[in-house]
Amino acid sequence: MCKKVIIGALLGGVVLLLWQFAVRELLGIYDDAFVKLKAPAAVEKVLKENLDGSGMIVIPHPEPGDTDAEAKAMEKLTTGFSLFGAVNLAGRNSFGTALGIQFALNVLASAVLMFVLLAANPSTLGSRIALVLCFAMFAVLTELIPNWNWGGASLTYIGKQIGEQIVGWALVGLVLAKVMDKCKACCGSDGADATPDA
Repeated sequence: MCKKVIIGALLGGVVLLLWQFAVRELLGIYDDAFVKLKAPAAVEKVLKENLDGSGMIVIPHPEPGDTDAEAKAMEKLTTGFSLFGAVNLAGRNSFGTALGIQFALNVLASAVLMFVLLAANPSTLGSRIALVLCFAMFAVLTELIPNWNWGGASLTYIGKQIGEQIVGWALVGLVLAKVMDKCKACCGSDGADATPDA
């Protein structure tokens, strides 16, 4: 099983990274998902003057325990201006470093799914992809949609993220299903190794 997990993890990681690159760099589906600032330098200046350090920024953000301020913040949150996001004053990872980290995360996620597929051993291509997509939908329901619900992310942005996740993991599901077929052809109908490797 160990060899199959490694093969599936690496192939899935590569396929997902290529898809993510295509979505962001070639297709540019997120290009219109971000607010255009009229004066970005002025906004940056104001933020720097009002921040003590890097971290998450939330507006409105009343002091805990101040019930009047909390009530006003809730009213403003539901009827007026609000902001939620990450602020970095000292820079972030370089593109190369971020790309390497993303690939590592893709490989680890693909390894988890390859392990689950081998353990569940669904018999058809459709059932294998369906199982992979269940994990993708789990992430959508527990991470992406809550970013809209609680963080105020736009439906345009969240919708495009959902599309990226579903298509990307469907492609990975096809690759992992192919790895399972190869394993069954080489190792027997149940996909088990002829000799233990883990």
